[in-house]
Amino acid sequence: MTNNSLRSMFVGTLLGDAHIRRSSSTAYITFEQALAKKEYLMYLYNQVMSMGLALKPPVQYDRVDPRYNKTNSSLYFRTVATVELLDLANLFLDSLNNKVVPLNIAELLDLEALAYWISDDGQTVKRGGVTLCTDSFTPFEVQLLCDALMKNFGMVTTLHRKNLNHRIYISKHSLYEVRDQLKQLMHPSHWSKIHY
Repeated sequence: MTNNSLRSMFVGTLLGDAHIRRSSSTAYITFEQALAKKEYLMYLYNQVMSMGLALKPPVQYDRVDPRYNKTNSSLYFRTVATVELLDLANLFLDSLNNKVVPLNIAELLDLEALAYWISDDGQTVKRGGVTLCTDSFTPFEVQLLCDALMKNFGMVTTLHRKNLNHRIYISKHSLYEVRDQLKQLMHPSHWSKIHY
């Protein structure tokens, strides 16, 4: 993949809510957001389309959450399967096709990727800073991400437990060091995640 901006978007969203799937010769990425976040999903759709990657159109999906007997609606779209995404799939999927954090994540995580990651999985913290919901990753993978944030941006992070999972808290000071730059890279609907 030659487009650095597109690669950064994919890295950031794959650390967040996006999913990647592969066959022996191609791969595709699926983007999904709650219906209430339609504006952000369409922003992602337009970003990918403007960079020349073929897409399947957005589709609404309804599922019943049996815990609450409630129907949740979301929108999703996906890229077409292409050989261009296979290298990325090989980084983000293990041998059983489960999503993982690549061992070389520090080489992949730039400020634009961080902006997409915060947009997808960031939660505002009242005292400042932001929490990244890394619930689906192992403690080792979460530590890889903390190390990458420190190495690439000098960010001070701490791990917070949520049930049996680990989440990354980026300190207020560390966030504010790059907040103005992140704002330029984020959709306005998510500026509140970085305290704008």
